[in-house]
Amino acid sequence: MVDVAAWLEHYFQGIAFGLMDGLIVLLGLLIGLSEATGEARIVIIGGIIGGIANSFGNAIGFYTSESAERGQQLNFYKEKKARASHQFIHSHADILFSALAAFFSTLAALVLPIAPFFALPSLGQAMVLSACTAIIMLAALGYFIGKMSEGNGWTSSVKYVALGFVGAGLGFFVGDVLKHLLGG
Repeated sequence: MVDVAAWLEHYFQGIAFGLMDGLIVLLGLLIGLSEATGEARIVIIGGIIGGIANSFGNAIGFYTSESAERGQQLNFYKEKKARASHQFIHSHADILFSALAAFFSTLAALVLPIAPFFALPSLGQAMVLSACTAIIMLAALGYFIGKMSEGNGWTSSVKYVALGFVGAGLGFFVGDVLKHLLGG
């Protein structure tokens, strides 16, 4: 039987990457599309397409980054003429599973923030509830990572929330500019 907690801990880097990126990208996308179009249907379509594409991009990017890091680790030991300590070198399986963790966690980050656009009749209410949901998820992720890295969970939480607000603000700004440029 697979120990889920151990598996999550081992691949947490990919999970955290996927959640963080997925939440910030999706939040900016949903807020921007809401502002630019004023149409829930377009927000839902754009959010789902963007979320899925972002999930794939995160998985590929994470796989590439981890593969490059593995190469650096191997070169480090080769240059030092030291026996490679495989304890500190990512295996190909670890890299693949971390990339899959990034994919599925980015995809999971899509579900809760987009749900209000399906459920609420008012686009403005959906936008606010979506932003609040994403901010709460970012706060929890930040707190957990802060505690996990033996730092201050609250400071880390505030940092992650601030990054979420920046992503939402950028999405809103670009959406507003495009709305005016394209005659919305």
